[in-house]
Amino acid sequence: MTRGMESVPWPAKINPEVEGSKMSITRRNFVQKAVAGSSLLLGDLRGLKASDSSDPVAGAAGDHASPQHAIPDPLYGKPAPITVAELDKRETTGVSAFEVSDYAPGRYQGSLEPSPPHADLNPRKAIIVIWKDRSHRFVFSHEASYCPWVELPDGVGLCNQFFEGNNGWGELFNQNGRKEHNSSVDIVQSGPRRVWIRWNYCCVNMGDDSHPALRGTEDYVALPNGYVWRRLTYETLMPDNPDGYSWQPLDFFALAPSGTAWKDLFPQDPRHGDYHVGSVIAAYSNSQYDVYWSDEGKARRRGDAGRLLAISHSPGFAMVMPFKAGYLFVVLGGASGFPPEKSQVVDHSFNDTGGWGWGSTRWDHWPIGWLNSQTHDYKPGSPYPYSFGPFSHYIVDKPLKNPKMDYPAEVRDMKLNKWSERHVYYTLAGMSRDLESIRKLARQWLDQGNRCAEPESVATLP
Repeated sequence: MTRGMESVPWPAKINPEVEGSKMSITRRNFVQKAVAGSSLLLGDLRGLKASDSSDPVAGAAGDHASPQHAIPDPLYGKPAPITVAELDKRETTGVSAFEVSDYAPGRYQGSLEPSPPHADLNPRKAIIVIWKDRSHRFVFSHEASYCPWVELPDGVGLCNQFFEGNNGWGELFNQNGRKEHNSSVDIVQSGPRRVWIRWNYCCVNMGDDSHPALRGTEDYVALPNGYVWRRLTYETLMPDNPDGYSWQPLDFFALAPSGTAWKDLFPQDPRHGDYHVGSVIAAYSNSQYDVYWSDEGKARRRGDAGRLLAISHSPGFAMVMPFKAGYLFVVLGGASGFPPEKSQVVDHSFNDTGGWGWGSTRWDHWPIGWLNSQTHDYKPGSPYPYSFGPFSHYIVDKPLKNPKMDYPAEVRDMKLNKWSERHVYYTLAGMSRDLESIRKLARQWLDQGNRCAEPESVATLP
């Protein structure tokens, strides 16, 4: 290993009191995969001055406090996956995870054959997290390369991307990225006191996956209060090549069912007639940046590039999509491993923010991987769900202003690349009903400082 990491201390014997002993859900081949990748579980927490806990879910509230009890579900048999119809009938006393056999993103009803270009084995395999008395779900879909999202009842969802190799060399959205051996998910704890899910992936080239760019390991812990704590880190597999690194852990993009329009998804501004599709809000001030898209594809904003960069450089912030069905968000900041001086949110509708100028473009090559391509514009009449993304978050040493010039320069910065690869990052995701409650929640989480590196920092949030 290239980083100073240690293995997870598995207990000598299983505690029968650990939640999950009812064999409610399985983790497929978890032990083999955990042994192979267990050292990725721990980042260099000393660099963050974080907890020395050897387990990412040790001491989470609602479960045993001792790290030795934070173990995988003690299963001796692997129940078969259930159907989505069966899942809809299931209930939980807190939060639970299930493997399903017939899921398709964005309510897509068409065929997922042949395989490839669709995900190999069963492209309809998914792991879905549900909560008691919560309308949203958390979804890992194999056809979408397992890239998870918070999903609302109308089928829309918010995804926060993954470590994509610099220059787009390494991806998960292409034909090779959808293969099980390049992207796999395991249920470690299935609930109902908490859910712990591990995602391992390799970012690979669309034409050849024999030499992946990097390997990512992410842990997601879902708590009964409806929030998801995420820990993400990666290791380069091309240490001498800038393409083997990534300082883009958070694209902020969504998926929506085919045929839906902005009016179906977002609230309409009564004065301008366009739609509020995204906000970036500071956690410790009233500063806010908003972007609006019209039916004609025009973009409008409240705030300018300077305000967006100032929020990016603040101690913490939230990125929000204010859907009609619920405000989906992600929170990050200095306390969660994102140094303010290296943090930049870009608005892809406006080039002066460091964004690529996509505007309100939609793509239908994801989440249904129908084409061995990493880009395909959505056109009315397409039967496929589509995706769109107003914002991205970058980790940079110098703020991007002109992406065509500044982005390649930052990619060549091996000092930055190696820093990003040695770091560990944490985020908080969930759903709310308004911006101010998200701002308050962001402060409550980030105020805990280094405890943001522990799942229990989320457990006590309202």
